[in-house]
Amino acid sequence: MPAETTSSQPTQSSQTPGRRCMIWGILAISALLRMLAIGRPLVGNFATKNVVYAMIARNWAMGRASLWYPTLDCLAGGQRSWHMLEFPVSAYLTGWLWKTLGGSLDAWGRATAAAFSVAAVALLYRFVSRRHGPVAGCGAALALGLAPVSVIYGQSFMLESSLLFFTVATFASLDRWLRGKRLPWLAIAALCLALLLLTKIYMAVMLLPLGAMIWRSSAGDRGRLACGLMVGLLACVPAAFWYTHAYRAAAPGSASVARVYYSVRDSAEAHRFPQPLLRSPDFYRQVLDDLSGVVLTPVGLALLLAGLLNRSWRRYLPWLIAAGVLIVLLPRKFHEMNYYWLAVLPPLCILVGLGGQVVAERLRPSRLATMALVLVAVVFSLRFALHPLLRVAAEDRAVLAAGRATEQHTATEEPVVTMHGTTIDLLYYCRRPGWAISPDEPGVHKALEECAAQGARCLVVAGAEGDPAIERPWPGWEAVERGPGFCVYARK
Repeated sequence: MPAETTSSQPTQSSQTPGRRCMIWGILAISALLRMLAIGRPLVGNFATKNVVYAMIARNWAMGRASLWYPTLDCLAGGQRSWHMLEFPVSAYLTGWLWKTLGGSLDAWGRATAAAFSVAAVALLYRFVSRRHGPVAGCGAALALGLAPVSVIYGQSFMLESSLLFFTVATFASLDRWLRGKRLPWLAIAALCLALLLLTKIYMAVMLLPLGAMIWRSSAGDRGRLACGLMVGLLACVPAAFWYTHAYRAAAPGSASVARVYYSVRDSAEAHRFPQPLLRSPDFYRQVLDDLSGVVLTPVGLALLLAGLLNRSWRRYLPWLIAAGVLIVLLPRKFHEMNYYWLAVLPPLCILVGLGGQVVAERLRPSRLATMALVLVAVVFSLRFALHPLLRVAAEDRAVLAAGRATEQHTATEEPVVTMHGTTIDLLYYCRRPGWAISPDEPGVHKALEECAAQGARCLVVAGAEGDPAIERPWPGWEAVERGPGFCVYARK
């Protein structure tokens, strides 16, 4: 008999000490992997993305910005600029924790992401085990806990871990309401959906599988169908208001557009549909490489394919279709930035869990064989996750020292100019407003003159030791402090 019909309720075995130990072990492994090097600075892998949200959290916590205008330290229009791309719920939560409890903002940002990530693993276990039993639940949770992208970005100062959590929490809460008709679960589902859409507007594609869940479970119950759809529409209202506000703030000719660093308008323009990438065989090769590597690893992909032998996978077809729609709408993002896979990871992990159930039922592996498979999965996860987690490139090692040196040569709120490749992480560690200029961009000297005209009298350059940009003479500027991999200049 298919799992869909036999496991609508948790089996008795799901309550045994062995099962409890298994899920607690999965959560412990997930947390341990996300705690690796949690205290390291926000440099290296997608550093700009990390410091964008760190700047937003710090500026709000220090009272320099309102919630409605996520604010960066990059100057635009003579003031700190706005990042009107999404409403960064988890960044504001991190800012509140840092302001309330103190400590390192970087560590709080990583810890917040880790908490969201591990909580998503726990919720996915509950969601899948209620529907298909503890074997599928443990398989899905383990797949999510060990997925390299989930590990890497589960400790990054980014929004993706909260996105993952809000997605799973929305589906899990809605499932509880549909099973028991208890309104508090519907309210929780609506809240999580509202936070999900505020965090990333493209997650509106999840309305398809959510609507399908309500439709399928409300056959013959028009009251429940109407209630579910109405509450779902209400959950979309906060996102509709905020993105209308963001769109207007970045409108050409508006009074505020000069302060906008990046906006939802810019993102829409950069990712117009259809993208030529969809016609490239290399795109589909990259998708397969990602699925068998940094997304699921070879073990996870093999179990996902086995999950297609379990007829229950059809229940997740709307969710998989929504994931496919998102990939087609945003192919450049999936091709260039693998953290976008977190948005579509939950249904893939559910199929992995169903595949684990197929293997357990048909092959009946021993406990030793099961543990060996888990060990292999952990090894593959570490194989793809350790390098981006632990590696600090030579050009990034001087960033903190350069930032501290700059603080010694400038007053609070004095604008500075930073040069560190094409990233803005050095500006973040200077704790000053200013500009981030690439030393290799055309017209760099003219850009420096414009910054000086707006009040900048300090320039700091960081990179690997021996980098020509550090030793390079900058007309109109003189070196006042040198260190390994950086140099601070003052305006003559």
